[in-house]
Amino acid sequence: MTGIGLLTIEHSFSISLGDLLCIIGAFCYAIHIILTGKLTKQNDALTLGILQLGFAGLLAMICSFVFENPFLPSSLIPWIAIIGLGIFCSAVGFVCQSIAQKYTTSTHIGLIFALEPIFAALFAVLLFGEVFTFRDFIGCCIVILGILISQIDKESLSRIKLYLNNQYSRRNGEDNTK
Repeated sequence: MTGIGLLTIEHSFSISLGDLLCIIGAFCYAIHIILTGKLTKQNDALTLGILQLGFAGLLAMICSFVFENPFLPSSLIPWIAIIGLGIFCSAVGFVCQSIAQKYTTSTHIGLIFALEPIFAALFAVLLFGEVFTFRDFIGCCIVILGILISQIDKESLSRIKLYLNNQYSRRNGEDNTK
């Protein structure tokens, strides 16, 4: 959270309505990842991804009629954007996530998604010429460090610690006999 905060908070450290909605959205997405992980172990992942996509599309359409005044674009450029976002970002995203979660844990998927702010910052620099500050660099480092720490196997870490302790004891035992 600290790394993401350094990457995203601009001037004040107050939480606005938009920030609160993003936090709620992230919490709901975490629940989505956990449920998808459980459901893909028992069901067909491709079908689950297609059903998720259909439900998200239906919910978005209902919300657009309730909260917006929907209309169809009249030129080619918006249609290309809509089709590109619909196919690559939504359809491929939902289906690939479901299939991938069949073979890995929800924790790994969550950690992969934790890299999103880093890639967003990287693409903002590369595509839009935004300035990558030292504060942004520290934020990225904290996010990556958090991901690495969460991946450390505690059992392997304790074996390494035991090995190092044994090596230290042997060395001290040899030094004491000299």
